[in-house]
Amino acid sequence: MSIQQTGLSLPPESRMALGPIEILRQGQGLSRHINGETPVAAPGYDLIFPAHGSLSFCQAGLTGEVGPGGYVLLRSDRFYELRAQGDLSQWRVRLPAAALEDRLVAVDTHVGGRFAPHPQMAALVARTLSATLQVFRQSPAPRPEALAGELVALIALMIGSEGEQEGNLGRTGRNRTRQRIVAHIERHLGDPGLAPEGIARAMGVSRSYLYALFAEGNETVAGFIRTRRLQAAYEMLLADSRGGLAISEVAYRTGFKSVSHFSRSFSRHFQATPRSVRAGQHAKGAQA
Repeated sequence: MSIQQTGLSLPPESRMALGPIEILRQGQGLSRHINGETPVAAPGYDLIFPAHGSLSFCQAGLTGEVGPGGYVLLRSDRFYELRAQGDLSQWRVRLPAAALEDRLVAVDTHVGGRFAPHPQMAALVARTLSATLQVFRQSPAPRPEALAGELVALIALMIGSEGEQEGNLGRTGRNRTRQRIVAHIERHLGDPGLAPEGIARAMGVSRSYLYALFAEGNETVAGFIRTRRLQAAYEMLLADSRGGLAISEVAYRTGFKSVSHFSRSFSRHFQATPRSVRAGQHAKGAQA
């Protein structure tokens, strides 16, 4: 069950602070959200449910697609990108790291949708979150800290139940292999010669197996490398607001052979030029 199937009526843009956590509904009419332009200083997590349809995500090499009834846990204090073919309406719960880590061992192993969600638990959490926002949207909740603690406990129970699903053992093995491959790609993003053939050879897998691993996330190896290079460039530009790096240096550091090709690819992907991103003049219409 997805959140939109709970039968509760809420405005398209809603936000509620509840003790240390925050519940948000955002993204209607947009196709992309970039986390990182307003960075969160404190360590934490974003739990994201599509409000309807599907969305794709990418954070530090972790990629995938989340459909109705699913969710993904991402680090809120790190860069990530969400995309949708149509509308990117989403529900997001922002959780301080300490609150979740106190109740769930090895939280980071669940970041990036490595395991299949438990459908009944996901439906329960979806209904609880939407009901909480609906009931307390106009009047403050009594004992908000205590209520937030109960919600975090329920979320931790949902995430912890992911490992109980059948078929996760084989998926875990593939994910570990993919993580090794992604780590190799991250280390060599600046190498303009980085390509599937060399990656497969370096990691001791066949090209067909390499392609199959990335196809599970509905992407190609080359497409993944290009996206990660663009995201690395974006982060580099955000950190260089004073213009200490030339655009050409950013392009070469992230593995692009041609500055003009980099600029075209960057502008097409982010709907903003490299210079405008560095200056803080982002494409606001593309964000949630």
